[in-house]
Amino acid sequence: MSLQCEQKIYKIGQAAKLVGLKSYVLRFWEGEFEQLEPIRTASGQRLYNDDHVKLISRIKTLLHDEGLTIEGARKRLDSFEPQAEQEVVSKSADQHPAEQLPLFDMEKKQEITLDNSILKDIHAELLAVRKLLD
Repeated sequence: MSLQCEQKIYKIGQAAKLVGLKSYVLRFWEGEFEQLEPIRTASGQRLYNDDHVKLISRIKTLLHDEGLTIEGARKRLDSFEPQAEQEVVSKSADQHPAEQLPLFDMEKKQEITLDNSILKDIHAELLAVRKLLD
């Protein structure tokens, strides 16, 4: 008896809906991000697995939430090392018990808060940049 690890497969419309985008955005991003290469059926239909959906979500975060350009997002994805980032996140969780850090949004002139997970992501990305510069 063998265990099989099966990933779910999504059509382009389903994958787009999962991450809150339109299908045409995924088709566009395919041409912009070489990491995003969906499975193609014999008829050319695009199919996405859970790993693709995670990548799409990451790209969306980089472009929409962090405000990076496509080129900036490409560079960030190229330098992204999931295992190294996970180690940094684990270490920073042990070292920084505070869950929120107050900041001031200059555009809206109001105080905002970043939760610990965002700070961990920023910390991991800064360490990745430092590693590139060494």
